[in-house]
Amino acid sequence: MINPADIADSLVALLRDIPELVEEMGGDPERIFAYHDQYPKKVSLTLAIYQAASPSIMVAWQGTLPGSFGGSETWKHQFTLYLRARETFEGDPPTAYYRLFRLITKGVPTSIGQPMLNATVHPSCDPMDVPSISRQTDQEGIDYFEVSVSFTEIGDD
Repeated sequence: MINPADIADSLVALLRDIPELVEEMGGDPERIFAYHDQYPKKVSLTLAIYQAASPSIMVAWQGTLPGSFGGSETWKHQFTLYLRARETFEGDPPTAYYRLFRLITKGVPTSIGQPMLNATVHPSCDPMDVPSISRQTDQEGIDYFEVSVSFTEIGDD
């Protein structure tokens, strides 16, 4: 089984390699980052979501499930991307979250030259399954969006 932290870090690296996505982060690639559980300093994903800056994309591993692919047993690693859009101003089109989701799925990292949906994020995994996006609300009543993605291992490392 692959260490999910390696998949998260690879996903972050590819997302940072999409120029338009970095532009949506105010030009700061560090605003796209992985949340790695680290006892006792990072023990609350809920707190990390609440404290996430705007704009930002935080990638967090949610778990690993058994799955099957072509009659073979395999592992499916599930991740959530927590999206905080940039500030919009009067007259701006209402596209912030739509654009982020499109860039996460259809954006093209410069290093590989193909859309994220077709990208090999980790060499031991198939490209991401088609992701979903949904609205959530934090502790202060502020909405943000979650993108759920999963990666199926090729074989059993």
